[in-house]
Amino acid sequence: MATFSECKQSKKNSAPILNNTQNKLKIFICGPTLYEKSHLGHARIFIFFNFLINYYKYLGHSPIAVVQLTDVDPKIFAQIRTNDGIVSLENITERHLTQLIEDLKKLKVINNFTFTRVSSFQVQMMNQIINLLELKKAYSYGGNVYLKIDSDVKSPFGFTSKQLDNMPIDISPGKLDQKDIMIWNAENFYDLSIRGDERSDFYFRNLVSGIPGWHFQDFQIIKSVFNNRYDIHGGADELVYPHHEFIFRISHQMRRITQQREKKPKWIHIGILKIKSKKMSNSRGNAITISDFLNKYSTNTLKILFLGEIYNKDFSLTKRKLREAILIDYEISSYFISEFVKNGQLIETVYESNTQKLFEFLRILNNNYDTKSAISFIRKCIRDLENASNVKKMTDLLGLLYH
Repeated sequence: MATFSECKQSKKNSAPILNNTQNKLKIFICGPTLYEKSHLGHARIFIFFNFLINYYKYLGHSPIAVVQLTDVDPKIFAQIRTNDGIVSLENITERHLTQLIEDLKKLKVINNFTFTRVSSFQVQMMNQIINLLELKKAYSYGGNVYLKIDSDVKSPFGFTSKQLDNMPIDISPGKLDQKDIMIWNAENFYDLSIRGDERSDFYFRNLVSGIPGWHFQDFQIIKSVFNNRYDIHGGADELVYPHHEFIFRISHQMRRITQQREKKPKWIHIGILKIKSKKMSNSRGNAITISDFLNKYSTNTLKILFLGEIYNKDFSLTKRKLREAILIDYEISSYFISEFVKNGQLIETVYESNTQKLFEFLRILNNNYDTKSAISFIRKCIRDLENASNVKKMTDLLGLLYH
């Protein structure tokens, strides 16, 4: 896992590159933007992927999960000027990063993740964009730079060409084709007729007055860290379009340009967290921060709350569901306490009959990561007084830690 000090690095020429990833299960996760406190919607994503990493470790894989933290974004820039004057960009992102790290420590999930920041990869992004302009695979209009996208690219999410035509993004009169994707969002300046030997210097000088496009940011980090070859791409369900659709299109197009062999990741999307039918968000004023929740309830209660529902379905937070999670947490913890009191320690011997229970547990999880049924199975094992060591293996795998 990246250390806190490594996470805090934001020098433009110090992008962290992971070594020895060839034989690992490579996971990329779209993480929070560092402009607000992390809330329970973010926690649901981290809790699920913490389980997923534990699951693949148990199966004998060597997963490495990279969480991309966005610290270059107009939402962050908008906070620089406040009623109290000007706040530095660094202060904004560092404050929210520090809070996120503390929240993930309290959730007891942080050790399964490595963190990257967009600001660490900006030089690579700029150089890549300049190269695409030189190759005439991208073009500039009004300062923005667009990547040319071939018309035959098929959506990994089942969108038809007609549907995509009816969902235009980055509409601009200067785009050669509305399917092309903005990879640089610049301040207003216009391309000039520049001699070939001066073109690169012109592009670099002017690219400084802007930021890389949101979708291109993630692509470049995936390329830099995983060489654009990875196994799982995860994030919130709301990112399917346009973000993940466009990351796929950029990646597909870049493979064609570089003649790299195709490798498609598995896409995993976590359902939206809602309160009273409204999406939880700071902008709506209905967000519950991770830290506020954990000041009242246990970490295991929060994990049971979210793992007790299907991960890719929207989740409506209610008092009834919270009460149920509290009761299940109490049931499991009471079981382990009674076993410890009775035996002095948890029994480590695994008998053949109990091994079968573990097999059944894994079979449940193998059905589209069905943590909801897995928790029900754990409760059945407790009622049937199954081997405590096996029950602990099950809870540990889900990320429920009882010591």
